[in-house]
Amino acid sequence: MKKINGECPEICALLGLVDTYIRHRQFLQKDDRSYKHYHPSEFGKCLRRQQYLHYTELGYLQVEKSSFESRILRLFDKGHNMHSRWTDYFDGMGILRGLWKCKNPFCMNIDDKGIVLDSSNLVSSYSKKNETRIYGKKNVMGEFKPDLCVCGCPDFEYVETPVISSEMNMKGRADAVLDFSGLKIGQFEGVEDSFDKSIFPKNPIVVDMKTINDYDFKNRLVKIGPHPEYVIQLTTYIHLLGCEFGVLLYENKNDSQIKSFKIPRNDKRFAIIKDQARMMVEMASGENKLLPPPRPSSRSCYECKKCEFSSVCLTSSVWKDDKLDEKRQKFYKGL
Repeated sequence: MKKINGECPEICALLGLVDTYIRHRQFLQKDDRSYKHYHPSEFGKCLRRQQYLHYTELGYLQVEKSSFESRILRLFDKGHNMHSRWTDYFDGMGILRGLWKCKNPFCMNIDDKGIVLDSSNLVSSYSKKNETRIYGKKNVMGEFKPDLCVCGCPDFEYVETPVISSEMNMKGRADAVLDFSGLKIGQFEGVEDSFDKSIFPKNPIVVDMKTINDYDFKNRLVKIGPHPEYVIQLTTYIHLLGCEFGVLLYENKNDSQIKSFKIPRNDKRFAIIKDQARMMVEMASGENKLLPPPRPSSRSCYECKKCEFSSVCLTSSVWKDDKLDEKRQKFYKGL
């Protein structure tokens, strides 16, 4: 049987099918992330691109959003897998706060007193409704997982805690909010404890989780420290959620080694982030729909080459502005 690139045709067809499926799944989901508001994960990067995305979402600009090859999408899935595993760990310890969605597909067919509303038509209610009760919305930090839903179901899906600021026109989701008041120390009977309970923080903290390859783990994290853009993202979560501090948790994709960094509250840094958001809101509110200056120092940089707005941005007169460096400093202030 003839092989193609070292693989037989049947295997090539299978891998091509997987490739197509992953890209199609992303195509169907590409509108899930709305840019009608700004995202904490984008601050620390080029905010000119963030504003372009905002204007595209509002219909002021027609540019096709960038898409990724399936290899990159599989890398993203590794990150999602890490988040799922670690939130399962935190939930099992009893320290995870967030939103909790009831898994009973008939949840809304049962009232708050546990009475079935229409037992004669359960199949129809299941097919028409994809809604269930969600707990934790009343607290900015979410809540611990309930024991039972009012419908009687004990099973819940964890939903990341929303991080919202109308003032900054910003929405995001924190990976995990941890509250050690829910920790039952005696639950680990049978194994030796490897923690000191007196060190745990008294108030909730927020954790942001990242995966990283082995080279960057050794040459970036160990030698230099955390990525500035992730520090900015976590700073936003810390302040908007009202946490004591945050933790950046990296997992090496090659061998699952962990490196973490405590990120304290930083009022000065957050004031700059708020000021950037304020200026972007003001730019978007005017008739001319203004843009921040580009953050990269050169049109040939990697960030610009990979940007879907490069054909629009790189021809802009802003790159010829004699005061561009000064404008960058004024807007980004070192972030």
